[in-house]
Amino acid sequence: MSKKNTVKSFEDLFEQLESIVEKMDTGEIELEESLALFEEGISIVKEGKKKLDEAELKIKKLTHK
Repeated sequence: MSKKNTVKSFEDLFEQLESIVEKMDTGEIELEESLALFEEGISIVKEGKKKLDEAELKIKKLTHK
């Protein structure tokens, strides 16, 4: 399975994160899968925070002109 070089929107990242949380909330997955999903979730959160920080910077630049 190859990874595509696509830029995901904040909304796409949020949907991915919701999906991970739903899977983990079932309590029906094994520890190893839970850890892998947790790691993926942390990565998604970091990417989402970066997008929010970029948006905040852009807004600050636009409003301080």
